[in-house]
Amino acid sequence: MMKAFIKNYLIETHLWVAFCFACLLAFFQLGFYTLNFYVIGIVFFGTIAIYNFTKTVDLHEFFSIRPKTSVLLTFIGLACTLALVILRGFELKTFLYLGVLGFVSICYSLPFSGLGLRTIPFLKLFLIAFVWAGSSVGLLLVVHHELLEHRMIFIAVFLYVAGITIPFDIRDQNTDKQELKTIPMVIGFKNSKRLAVAFLLLSVLFFYLEVNGLNLLVWCWILAVLFSLGGIINTRVTNSNFYFSFWMESCSAVPLFAYLVLNL
Repeated sequence: MMKAFIKNYLIETHLWVAFCFACLLAFFQLGFYTLNFYVIGIVFFGTIAIYNFTKTVDLHEFFSIRPKTSVLLTFIGLACTLALVILRGFELKTFLYLGVLGFVSICYSLPFSGLGLRTIPFLKLFLIAFVWAGSSVGLLLVVHHELLEHRMIFIAVFLYVAGITIPFDIRDQNTDKQELKTIPMVIGFKNSKRLAVAFLLLSVLFFYLEVNGLNLLVWCWILAVLFSLGGIINTRVTNSNFYFSFWMESCSAVPLFAYLVLNL
């Protein structure tokens, strides 16, 4: 019953991935700056809009009398994102930064066209990692004019997202076109898992070097990496979609939950 609810109302609508993404941003807000619900809302609703937009098969779906749920969520997500951006207000460079991230996100898939940046060999994984890192800690650092000073934390998040994204490529290797040349297609199942583990361990290293010590944030990151390692080790091509879309997506929310528990 609960599993069916999660699948139909959280996973299929992409509310779960948006929630987990927002949690990742909230973790860095709490750890480095202050909680800002405008920015969290921008990331949450922006994720809903982008992910549901990529499910569009035909452009005519947007003009249907009875639009699909994904179309409605696309419009709701876009409207809420724009409203929060206006209410929050940003400097021009931040608007441009958000514009670039949004443009890359849309061009990643380009629904109803059969094209998109994801069709470029080997680029799929790194585009996802770039957009997620750029929209979470990268956005905060741009707002606070500290991106260049704290670039190692950006690299740490980039590697973390790359590591937890590889299992999704493993899941999709039988359905992705051969021209995509995803990492599992090129180096195989076992080597892909080893690479994912290496990405996560390097992520901890860069996070540690950035913070320069074992503080609360580093321990939260280590716990998140341990959780993610468990998910990667247990990844199989035969795992259910629920395993990937719920449990592996949850890896992005673990740092925040670890922070809240350890900070009690």
